[in-house]
Amino acid sequence: MSLRVGWFNGVTVVTNTGLLSFDPHNRSGNRSSAFISHAHSDHLGGPAKGKKSHLTHETLDVVRAIRTWDDEDVLPIRLGEVVEFDGIEVIAHNAGHMLGSAQFEVRAPDSTLVYTGDINCRDMFTTRAAESVPCDILIMETTYGVPFYAFPDLTQTSVEIVGWALEQIRAGRIPVFKAYSGGKAQEILKMFNALTNIPVVAEGATARITDAYVNNGAGLKYVDSSTVEAQELLNSGECVGLTSSNNGLARLSNSCIAVTTGWALGRRFDGVDAAFPLSGHADFRQLVEYVERAKPKEVLTVHGFKEEFASYLKRKLGVRARPIHPMDQRLLREYL
Repeated sequence: MSLRVGWFNGVTVVTNTGLLSFDPHNRSGNRSSAFISHAHSDHLGGPAKGKKSHLTHETLDVVRAIRTWDDEDVLPIRLGEVVEFDGIEVIAHNAGHMLGSAQFEVRAPDSTLVYTGDINCRDMFTTRAAESVPCDILIMETTYGVPFYAFPDLTQTSVEIVGWALEQIRAGRIPVFKAYSGGKAQEILKMFNALTNIPVVAEGATARITDAYVNNGAGLKYVDSSTVEAQELLNSGECVGLTSSNNGLARLSNSCIAVTTGWALGRRFDGVDAAFPLSGHADFRQLVEYVERAKPKEVLTVHGFKEEFASYLKRKLGVRARPIHPMDQRLLREYL
Protein backbone atom coordinates (compact mmCIF):
# COMPACT_ATOMS: atom_id res chain seq x y z
CA MET A 1 0.00 0.00 0.00
CA SER A 2 1.45 3.36 -1.04
CA LEU A 3 0.92 6.19 1.40
CA ARG A 4 -0.95 9.18 0.00
CA VAL A 5 -0.67 12.54 1.71
CA GLY A 6 -2.70 15.72 1.54
CA TRP A 7 -4.31 18.49 3.52
CA PHE A 8 -7.79 17.84 4.82
CA ASN A 9 -8.33 19.93 7.94
CA GLY A 10 -4.69 19.22 8.74
CA VAL A 11 -1.97 16.91 7.43
CA THR A 12 -3.78 13.69 6.44
CA VAL A 13 -2.57 10.27 5.33
CA VAL A 14 -4.85 7.94 3.38
CA THR A 15 -4.87 4.27 4.39
CA ASN A 16 -6.81 1.29 3.05
CA THR A 17 -9.50 1.67 5.70
CA GLY A 18 -9.62 5.39 6.45
CA LEU A 19 -7.61 8.47 7.28
CA LEU A 20 -4.90 9.35 9.77
CA SER A 21 -4.84 13.04 10.70
CA PHE A 22 -1.84 14.71 12.27
CA ASP A 23 -2.53 17.82 14.37
CA PRO A 24 -5.91 18.43 12.69
CA HIS A 25 -7.37 21.87 13.30
CA ASN A 26 -10.86 20.61 14.07
CA ARG A 27 -11.90 16.97 14.26
CA SER A 28 -15.65 17.59 14.38
CA GLY A 29 -17.23 15.32 11.76
CA ASN A 30 -13.84 14.12 10.54
CA ARG A 31 -13.68 10.37 9.82
CA SER A 32 -9.99 10.16 10.65
CA SER A 33 -8.09 8.92 13.68
CA ALA A 34 -6.01 11.76 15.07
CA PHE A 35 -2.42 11.96 16.25
CA ILE A 36 -1.51 15.03 18.31
CA SER A 37 2.15 15.99 18.42
CA HIS A 38 2.11 18.26 21.48
CA ALA A 39 -0.03 20.43 23.73
CA HIS A 40 0.25 23.87 22.11
CA SER A 41 -3.12 25.26 21.08
CA ASP A 42 -2.25 25.57 17.37
CA HIS A 43 -1.74 21.79 17.27
CA LEU A 44 -4.50 20.86 19.68
CA GLY A 45 -7.95 20.83 18.12
CA GLY A 46 -9.72 18.76 20.78
CA PRO A 47 -10.86 15.13 20.94
CA ALA A 48 -12.89 13.57 18.14
CA LYS A 49 -16.17 11.90 18.99
CA GLY A 50 -16.16 8.26 17.90
CA LYS A 51 -12.48 8.27 16.95
CA LYS A 52 -9.45 8.06 19.21
CA SER A 53 -7.06 10.96 19.60
CA HIS A 54 -3.58 9.50 20.09
CA LEU A 55 -1.11 11.55 22.14
CA THR A 56 1.59 10.79 24.65
CA HIS A 57 0.77 10.37 28.33
CA GLU A 58 2.85 13.46 29.10
CA THR A 59 1.03 15.56 26.51
CA LEU A 60 -2.28 14.45 28.00
CA ASP A 61 -1.09 15.54 31.45
CA VAL A 62 -0.33 19.01 30.08
CA VAL A 63 -3.68 19.15 28.26
CA ARG A 64 -5.55 18.24 31.44
CA ALA A 65 -3.90 21.19 33.20
CA ILE A 66 -5.64 23.60 30.82
CA ARG A 67 -8.62 21.75 29.26
CA THR A 68 -11.32 19.21 30.02
CA TRP A 69 -11.30 16.19 27.71
CA ASP A 70 -13.49 13.11 27.63
CA ASP A 71 -11.19 10.18 28.40
CA GLU A 72 -13.27 7.90 26.18
CA ASP A 73 -12.02 9.80 23.12
CA VAL A 74 -8.34 9.77 24.09
CA LEU A 75 -5.78 6.99 23.73
CA PRO A 76 -2.52 7.85 25.53
CA ILE A 77 0.62 6.26 24.07
CA ARG A 78 4.29 6.02 25.01
CA LEU A 79 7.28 7.08 22.96
CA GLY A 80 8.36 4.03 21.00
CA GLU A 81 4.93 2.42 21.24
CA VAL A 82 3.46 0.94 18.06
CA VAL A 83 -0.18 1.65 17.12
CA GLU A 84 -1.51 -0.67 14.41
CA PHE A 85 -4.06 0.19 11.71
CA ASP A 86 -4.91 -2.60 9.28
CA GLY A 87 -1.51 -3.29 7.81
CA ILE A 88 0.29 -0.12 8.86
CA GLU A 89 2.04 0.91 12.06
CA VAL A 90 2.37 4.34 13.67
CA ILE A 91 5.24 4.88 16.11
CA ALA A 92 5.78 7.94 18.32
CA HIS A 93 9.32 9.36 18.63
CA ASN A 94 10.65 12.19 20.77
CA ALA A 95 10.31 15.62 19.10
CA GLY A 96 12.32 17.67 21.64
CA HIS A 97 9.84 20.58 21.54
CA MET A 98 8.24 20.38 25.01
CA LEU A 99 7.16 17.78 27.56
CA GLY A 100 5.52 14.87 25.73
CA SER A 101 6.06 16.24 22.22
CA ALA A 102 6.22 13.55 19.55
CA GLN A 103 6.98 13.05 15.89
CA PHE A 104 5.16 10.18 14.23
CA GLU A 105 6.54 7.47 11.94
CA VAL A 106 4.04 5.68 9.69
CA ARG A 107 5.17 2.30 8.37
CA ALA A 108 3.38 0.69 5.43
CA PRO A 109 4.48 -2.49 3.62
CA ASP A 110 6.15 -0.56 0.80
CA SER A 111 7.01 2.85 2.26
CA THR A 112 7.56 4.87 5.42
CA LEU A 113 6.46 8.39 6.30
CA VAL A 114 7.43 10.72 9.15
CA TYR A 115 5.46 13.71 10.39
CA THR A 116 7.75 15.81 12.58
CA GLY A 117 5.33 18.34 14.03
CA ASP A 118 7.29 21.04 15.87
CA ILE A 119 10.77 19.67 16.52
CA ASN A 120 13.88 20.82 18.33
CA CYS A 121 17.15 19.07 17.52
CA ARG A 122 19.36 20.28 20.36
CA ASP A 123 19.34 19.44 24.06
CA MET A 124 17.62 22.07 26.20
CA PHE A 125 17.10 22.43 29.94
CA THR A 126 13.83 20.46 29.95
CA THR A 127 14.00 18.40 26.73
CA ARG A 128 16.44 16.22 24.87
CA ALA A 129 17.13 16.66 21.17
CA ALA A 130 14.90 15.05 18.57
CA GLU A 131 16.65 12.49 16.39
CA SER A 132 16.13 12.07 12.66
CA VAL A 133 13.89 9.13 11.72
CA PRO A 134 14.80 7.54 8.34
CA CYS A 135 11.86 7.55 5.93
CA ASP A 136 10.70 7.72 2.32
CA ILE A 137 8.37 10.70 2.80
CA LEU A 138 9.16 13.43 5.33
CA ILE A 139 6.44 15.93 6.33
CA MET A 140 8.41 18.63 8.05
CA GLU A 141 7.65 21.67 10.17
CA THR A 142 9.69 24.60 8.82
CA THR A 143 8.93 27.51 11.15
CA TYR A 144 12.50 28.85 10.89
CA GLY A 145 13.32 27.43 7.46
CA VAL A 146 15.65 30.13 6.10
CA PRO A 147 19.42 30.57 6.77
CA PHE A 148 18.91 33.83 8.67
CA TYR A 149 17.57 31.88 11.63
CA ALA A 150 20.68 30.45 13.25
CA PHE A 151 20.13 30.37 17.00
CA PRO A 152 22.99 31.25 19.35
CA ASP A 153 24.48 28.64 21.64
CA LEU A 154 22.09 27.86 24.51
CA THR A 155 24.76 28.73 27.10
CA GLN A 156 25.24 32.17 25.56
CA THR A 157 21.50 32.87 25.51
CA SER A 158 21.09 31.62 29.08
CA VAL A 159 23.86 33.89 30.36
CA GLU A 160 22.21 36.87 28.65
CA ILE A 161 18.78 36.06 30.08
CA VAL A 162 20.02 35.53 33.63
CA GLY A 163 22.29 38.58 33.42
CA TRP A 164 19.42 40.79 32.32
CA ALA A 165 17.22 39.52 35.16
CA LEU A 166 19.91 40.20 37.75
CA GLU A 167 20.33 43.74 36.44
CA GLN A 168 16.61 44.39 36.87
CA ILE A 169 16.54 43.03 40.40
CA ARG A 170 19.54 45.16 41.38
CA ALA A 171 17.72 48.19 39.95
CA GLY A 172 14.62 47.49 42.08
CA ARG A 173 12.54 46.00 39.26
CA ILE A 174 10.96 42.54 38.98
CA PRO A 175 11.96 40.77 35.75
CA VAL A 176 8.85 39.13 34.30
CA PHE A 177 9.14 36.75 31.37
CA LYS A 178 6.06 36.57 29.19
CA ALA A 179 6.15 33.17 27.47
CA TYR A 180 4.05 30.23 26.31
CA SER A 181 2.55 28.71 29.44
CA GLY A 182 3.65 25.26 28.27
CA GLY A 183 7.19 24.55 27.13
CA LYS A 184 8.92 27.91 27.00
CA ALA A 185 7.93 28.93 30.55
CA GLN A 186 9.29 25.70 32.01
CA GLU A 187 12.50 26.08 30.03
CA ILE A 188 13.07 29.53 31.55
CA LEU A 189 12.13 28.21 34.99
CA LYS A 190 14.63 25.34 34.76
CA MET A 191 17.26 27.77 33.54
CA PHE A 192 16.93 29.89 36.67
CA ASN A 193 16.72 26.80 38.89
CA ALA A 194 19.95 25.46 37.38
CA LEU A 195 21.98 28.67 37.18
CA THR A 196 20.77 30.76 40.13
CA ASN A 197 19.13 30.66 43.55
CA ILE A 198 16.54 33.26 42.53
CA PRO A 199 12.96 32.19 43.38
CA VAL A 200 10.60 32.00 40.40
CA VAL A 201 6.93 33.00 40.70
CA ALA A 202 4.64 31.36 38.12
CA GLU A 203 1.15 32.61 37.33
CA GLY A 204 -2.09 30.94 36.19
CA ALA A 205 -1.82 28.35 33.42
CA THR A 206 1.97 28.50 33.66
CA ALA A 207 1.81 27.22 37.23
CA ARG A 208 -0.72 24.50 36.38
CA ILE A 209 1.32 23.21 33.46
CA THR A 210 4.48 23.32 35.55
CA ASP A 211 2.76 20.95 37.97
CA ALA A 212 2.34 18.53 35.05
CA TYR A 213 6.06 18.80 34.37
CA VAL A 214 6.86 18.18 38.05
CA ASN A 215 4.58 15.14 38.10
CA ASN A 216 6.56 13.77 35.17
CA GLY A 217 9.89 14.16 36.93
CA ALA A 218 11.08 17.52 35.58
CA GLY A 219 12.40 18.66 38.97
CA LEU A 220 11.20 22.27 38.71
CA LYS A 221 11.00 24.58 41.71
CA TYR A 222 8.56 27.49 41.65
CA VAL A 223 6.10 29.46 43.75
CA ASP A 224 2.47 29.82 42.67
CA SER A 225 1.55 33.49 42.30
CA SER A 226 -1.71 32.95 44.22
CA THR A 227 0.09 32.05 47.48
CA VAL A 228 1.15 34.21 50.41
CA GLU A 229 4.75 33.19 49.80
CA ALA A 230 4.57 34.59 46.28
CA GLN A 231 3.18 37.89 47.51
CA GLU A 232 6.02 38.20 49.99
CA LEU A 233 8.57 37.54 47.25
CA LEU A 234 6.93 40.11 44.97
CA ASN A 235 6.93 42.66 47.76
CA SER A 236 10.64 42.06 48.36
CA GLY A 237 11.46 42.27 44.66
CA GLU A 238 13.88 39.35 44.98
CA CYS A 239 12.33 37.05 42.41
CA VAL A 240 11.60 36.37 38.74
CA GLY A 241 8.08 36.22 37.30
CA LEU A 242 6.65 33.87 34.65
CA THR A 243 3.34 34.52 32.92
CA SER A 244 1.49 34.09 29.64
CA SER A 245 -0.93 36.92 30.45
CA ASN A 246 -0.91 40.67 29.87
CA ASN A 247 -2.33 41.16 33.36
CA GLY A 248 -1.22 40.08 36.82
CA LEU A 249 2.56 39.90 37.05
CA ALA A 250 2.94 41.78 33.77
CA ARG A 251 1.02 44.76 35.18
CA LEU A 252 2.95 45.23 38.41
CA SER A 253 4.13 48.81 38.82
CA ASN A 254 7.75 47.71 39.12
CA SER A 255 7.76 44.89 36.59
CA CYS A 256 10.10 44.78 33.60
CA ILE A 257 8.94 42.59 30.72
CA ALA A 258 10.97 40.26 28.51
CA VAL A 259 9.95 37.81 25.79
CA THR A 260 11.86 34.74 24.64
CA THR A 261 11.34 33.62 21.05
CA GLY A 262 13.30 32.64 17.99
CA TRP A 263 11.73 35.62 16.23
CA ALA A 264 13.86 37.88 18.44
CA LEU A 265 16.65 37.44 15.88
CA GLY A 266 14.84 39.55 13.30
CA ARG A 267 11.98 41.47 14.87
CA ARG A 268 11.31 44.25 17.33
CA PHE A 269 8.63 43.82 19.96
CA ASP A 270 6.56 46.75 21.15
CA GLY A 271 5.66 47.03 24.82
CA VAL A 272 8.52 44.91 26.15
CA ASP A 273 11.87 45.79 27.63
CA ALA A 274 13.94 42.92 26.26
CA ALA A 275 13.74 40.01 23.81
CA PHE A 276 15.95 36.93 23.70
CA PRO A 277 16.29 34.32 20.88
CA LEU A 278 15.35 31.26 22.92
CA SER A 279 13.26 28.77 20.95
CA GLY A 280 11.87 25.28 21.28
CA HIS A 281 11.95 24.91 17.48
CA ALA A 282 14.74 23.74 15.22
CA ASP A 283 16.62 26.51 13.45
CA PHE A 284 17.54 26.34 9.77
CA ARG A 285 20.73 24.32 10.23
CA GLN A 286 18.99 21.77 12.44
CA LEU A 287 16.25 21.31 9.83
CA VAL A 288 18.80 20.72 7.08
CA GLU A 289 20.72 18.23 9.22
CA TYR A 290 17.51 16.37 10.00
CA VAL A 291 16.85 15.91 6.28
CA GLU A 292 20.43 14.85 5.60
CA ARG A 293 20.22 12.12 8.26
CA ALA A 294 16.67 10.95 7.48
CA LYS A 295 17.50 10.61 3.75
CA PRO A 296 13.90 10.88 2.49
CA LYS A 297 12.97 10.51 -1.16
CA GLU A 298 10.51 13.40 -0.83
CA VAL A 299 10.01 16.24 1.64
CA LEU A 300 6.71 18.06 2.16
CA THR A 301 7.03 21.28 4.14
CA VAL A 302 4.43 22.91 6.39
CA HIS A 303 4.26 26.17 8.37
CA GLY A 304 6.70 29.05 8.46
CA PHE A 305 9.13 29.35 5.56
CA LYS A 306 7.80 26.27 3.77
CA GLU A 307 8.35 27.52 0.21
CA GLU A 308 11.86 28.78 0.90
CA PHE A 309 12.97 25.61 2.69
CA ALA A 310 11.54 23.33 -0.01
CA SER A 311 13.38 25.38 -2.64
CA TYR A 312 16.65 25.12 -0.69
CA LEU A 313 16.37 21.34 -0.44
CA LYS A 314 15.84 21.05 -4.19
CA ARG A 315 18.69 23.41 -5.11
CA LYS A 316 21.32 22.42 -2.56
CA LEU A 317 20.57 18.81 -1.64
CA GLY A 318 18.84 17.60 -4.80
CA VAL A 319 15.90 16.35 -2.74
CA ARG A 320 12.42 16.39 -4.24
CA ALA A 321 10.57 18.85 -2.01
CA ARG A 322 7.49 21.06 -2.04
CA PRO A 323 5.22 22.82 0.43
CA ILE A 324 1.74 21.76 1.47
CA HIS A 325 -0.66 24.68 1.07
CA PRO A 326 -3.64 24.30 3.43
CA MET A 327 -5.98 26.61 1.54
CA ASP A 328 -5.29 24.98 -1.85
CA GLN A 329 -6.70 21.56 -0.98
CA ARG A 330 -10.32 21.53 0.07
CA LEU A 331 -11.49 18.16 -1.23
CA LEU A 332 -10.42 14.76 0.01
CA ARG A 333 -9.61 13.62 -3.52
CA GLU A 334 -7.09 16.47 -3.97
CA TYR A 335 -4.06 14.55 -2.74
CA LEU A 336 -0.42 15.07 -3.61
